[in-house]
Amino acid sequence: MTTLTSYMLLSRNLATSLQRKGAEPIVARDTAYYQANIGKVKSIDDFMADSRLYNYAVKAFGLEDMGYAKAFMRKVLTEGTDSSAAFANRLADDRYVAFAKAFDFAPGPSAAGTDGVFAEGQDPVPAVAARLSLPGTLATSYDFSGTNEARFTLSSQVDAGTTKSATIVLNRAALAGKVADLANVTPTELGQAISAQIGASGADGLMGKVQVGIGVNGNLFFESTGYTDYGFDGAPGGDGVNADTIYAAGGTVRTLSVTNAPLSGTGQNAVDIGNGTDLPPSANVQAVVDAYLQQSLESDAGAQDTGVRLALYFARKAPGLNTGYDILSDPALTQVVNTVIGLPATSSATTSDALTVRANLISSKVDFASFQDPAKVEAFARRFAAIWDAQNNTATDPILALFSNGQG
Repeated sequence: MTTLTSYMLLSRNLATSLQRKGAEPIVARDTAYYQANIGKVKSIDDFMADSRLYNYAVKAFGLEDMGYAKAFMRKVLTEGTDSSAAFANRLADDRYVAFAKAFDFAPGPSAAGTDGVFAEGQDPVPAVAARLSLPGTLATSYDFSGTNEARFTLSSQVDAGTTKSATIVLNRAALAGKVADLANVTPTELGQAISAQIGASGADGLMGKVQVGIGVNGNLFFESTGYTDYGFDGAPGGDGVNADTIYAAGGTVRTLSVTNAPLSGTGQNAVDIGNGTDLPPSANVQAVVDAYLQQSLESDAGAQDTGVRLALYFARKAPGLNTGYDILSDPALTQVVNTVIGLPATSSATTSDALTVRANLISSKVDFASFQDPAKVEAFARRFAAIWDAQNNTATDPILALFSNGQG
C-alpha cells in the first residue's frame, strides 16, 4: 500500500482510528490508570515516583525517549515556565514548555478566613470571611463575540466536611443578551455575569455563599458570605426537608479556590481574566489522553511507513506554524516541507545569517496562514505523501531519528 493511500485511510477515519487504538487492551489499561490516578498527585515527587503515570505523560508529549532522564525532566518541571530563565524556556524544543505547563502541581489561588478571638478582658475580634483576589488585572474590555471563552471552577469549603462548587462559563452563548456589546464586555459586566451564574448554581452550589467584586487594582475578587436556609417550612429548627442549613461567613474552615476548567469545545480560545489559562493536571486529563492516543497512532504508522507518520505529524502540528523558523526548529517538519517545496534534505545553514536566508526562503514558498484551514492542511499533507511515494517507492527506509530530536 502506498504512503498516500495509507495516510488517506487514517486521516479520513482519524476519530475511528484513535478510538480503535484506545480500545487496545494495553493502551486501555494504561489510560484507565492515568485517568484514575493523576488527580491524586499533589507534587512533582509523587508524579515522578509513579512510573506508570510518568511514562504515560512523557509519551503523550512525544518525549518517550526522555523517560529515563528523570533528573533532566525533574528540572523541567521544577523550574516551570514563568521565568524566561527557566530551564524549559531555554531549551530549543517547545515540547518541554508544554510538558512543564501541563504538569504544574503548584496549587492555584486560594484563601481561607480567620477564626474569631474572644479572650477575657480583651475586645472580641470577629471571624473574618475568606477573600480571594485573582492575581491578574482585568483588561479594559473583552471580545466574546467569537470563540473566546473563560471557564473556571469556583469552590468554597463551607464547613468541616462540605465543599460547594460552581463552574463559571464566560463565552458568547453565556453572555448573549446579558451584556451591551459582546465584542466589548466590560469588567463590570463580567462581574455581573459571574454573580448571576453563582446564583444560578442554586443551594447545592454557591448561591448565597460567595460574592464577587472588582478590587481597587482592577482584578476580580471573591468573598465568602454567611448562608442560612431554614428548610421547606421556613422556620428555625426541624429535620428532614425542614432541617436548617447554616454556614458562617468566616473562620478558618471557610475557604475559596479558583481552578481553570477545560473549555467547552475544541474550537474555543482560552481568555485570561486574571488567573491565566493553564489547566491543572486534574483538569487536563482528556487532552493528555488524546495526545497519548495520537502519539501511539503515529508511532504505529511509522513502524510500517515513515512517510505516513511524517504526514500525520505535519497535519497535527500545521495549525501552530507561523514562520520558516518554526519549520527549521523541527527536523520532522523540515523533512515534510523540504519534500513538498523541493529544497535539499540537508542545508548548509550553520550560521545565523544562513538560517535567516533559509527561513525566509521557506516562508516565501509556504502559505502559513492557509494552515488555519483544515482542508488546506490536508491537501499539503497529501501532496507530501504523493511526493514521498514518488521519491521512495517503498516504505523500507525509516528515518525515525527525526522524531527523537524533533518536536512531538
